[in-house]
Amino acid sequence: MANSQRFNFPKTVLFGITALYIVLMLATYFLYFKEPVIVCAKRMLTAQAIALVFQVVLNYISYHSKKKIVILAALFISAMLFLGALSAFFNLGLMCELYGF
Repeated sequence: MANSQRFNFPKTVLFGITALYIVLMLATYFLYFKEPVIVCAKRMLTAQAIALVFQVVLNYISYHSKKKIVILAALFISAMLFLGALSAFFNLGLMCELYGF
């Protein structure tokens, strides 16, 4: 499969979301990797790392695809996964207190 020069904007957005995952992982480490919620932060970093690997796979599929539906589906899946990770980031302290980890 050759690289397609079409649909550059969605592909660029996918790579941008990958960069946002890295920023989110760094923010999780620096903000939450402290004693009261360190166990939850470790689990969150593990989940974010798995999501980042999945994001890289989506980037690869999107980069080599020539079909618009595949690229847009990868963009949708990527955006939903990132929004889930972002909401978990903002609610990490509450979830950790609620479930008592």
